[in-house]
Amino acid sequence: MIEALYSAASGMLTQQQGLDVVANNLANAGTVGYKRDRLDQMDLAYQAFRLPTGNDGNVGLGAAPGAIAKEMDQGILTETGKATDIAIQGDGFLKVTRADGTPAFTRAGNLQIDAEGQLAMPSGELLEPRIRVAAGTTEVSIAQDGKVTGVRDGKTVQIGQIETFTFTNPRGLTPVGGNLFTSNANSGAPQGGTPGTAGHGPLTAGYTEGSNVQIATEMVNMIVTQRAFEASSRAVSAADEMWGIANGLRR
Repeated sequence: MIEALYSAASGMLTQQQGLDVVANNLANAGTVGYKRDRLDQMDLAYQAFRLPTGNDGNVGLGAAPGAIAKEMDQGILTETGKATDIAIQGDGFLKVTRADGTPAFTRAGNLQIDAEGQLAMPSGELLEPRIRVAAGTTEVSIAQDGKVTGVRDGKTVQIGQIETFTFTNPRGLTPVGGNLFTSNANSGAPQGGTPGTAGHGPLTAGYTEGSNVQIATEMVNMIVTQRAFEASSRAVSAADEMWGIANGLRR
């Protein structure tokens, strides 16, 4: 019975972690470029014992969170009408430089022109390769292949070229907050390229990619998680009652 208590308690802890994941997904349902988390559970060790039939058996000792991974499905594109907003249709990430000088990657294409004339995220991370829009440039536009152009002195000029980066295992990227990811051994090294070529999705200007969170799915997951937590708590109560009955046999 002591094993039942610990097994049921591990189930409660796992479902609590699952609810944390669901809550975070719902909180970011409106976040530009957010990719939903998915919790994968795993069973714990098994304890061998001898059945009354003389055969050996194994009883499980509970569950635990196995991994929390990002789902990289495409989010819905939302029209903004802003020339520097871009959405990647297909594979690829934008590369930016954080305040500490380290690189990061994002699907959030809500770019803006900062005080220095450089394309950057709203939180200040600069787009890489750097693209600077000179003063006096108007009608800035971004093509599907990432070419950035504008009008200066009445002539159309090329300002820069946006690159996107792909990974062998994008689900292995490390989320660091602020719609940013960092690469690691699990994700593989970033492979740069021109949008719309060699597995790099084309860009759509004037749009941003929304979160890929489905509210209905998360609500169902929340109900399932809640019921599983409730069932595990009842198993704890049942094991406690059985233990109490066994202890009372001496009376």
